Amino acid sequence: MRLSSFQKLILFLTVLLGILIAIQYRITNAGFKYMSIKEMYANSIELEVQRAEVEQLHSKIEALETQIQTYQTANDSERINFEKVLSDELENAQLISGLTDVEGPGVVIIVDDGTRELNFNESPDNIMVHDLDIRAMVDDLRNAGAEAISINGQRVIFNKSNIQCTGPTIKINDQIYAPPYIITAIGDRRFLESAINAPGSYSENLRNWGVYVEVNTSISITIPAFSGEVNYRYLY
Repeated sequence: MRLSSFQKLILFLTVLLGILIAIQYRITNAGFKYMSIKEMYANSIELEVQRAEVEQLHSKIEALETQIQTYQTANDSERINFEKVLSDELENAQLISGLTDVEGPGVVIIVDDGTRELNFNESPDNIMVHDLDIRAMVDDLRNAGAEAISINGQRVIFNKSNIQCTGPTIKINDQIYAPPYIITAIGDRRFLESAINAPGSYSENLRNWGVYVEVNTSISITIPAFSGEVNYRYLY
């Protein structure tokens, strides 16, 4: 049996609502582990970002529930163009989920291992770029209003992009990269630049440790669509 445009719209919004609820559940049920002071600092930033995202998800869920209820109670006299609404919703969902190329003003950040001489008995790790450093910088950019982020050409999307340490390299979306790492972000250039250069920021601490961090603004940045696989374990 073929679904009408109205039924397709309701199905689409219901699936989207389920995805948001699943994301919220994963955020609020994250595990705990022992970590160093540096890791605690980086993860405290990430925690604040996740709390803000949970609040955004709550608002989005409420909006979707209201939207679904409105469409379910609508009658023919209201003459709603469900095909156009569905098309607009799909286009917007692809845009915000990172499945399309985007362009806009923003910043380009270069992060590289430090070259200073080590102190006596100092670990080389102090001047090397680690996955937690990149994640903390990404979280700072999100807090500053970044609408799209990529690392070495790999689109970073919430809950799907993995940034993992693999020895002296970092794996991003299952692709391995060695430093330097090029982070691009689209958003208000002033806010994004301040997130990297502000005194007391994580990036400023990286510079103090000896890691190389450079940020430049740009009036036009292109960030590619997410190229990894989007697989859901429990949605069907």
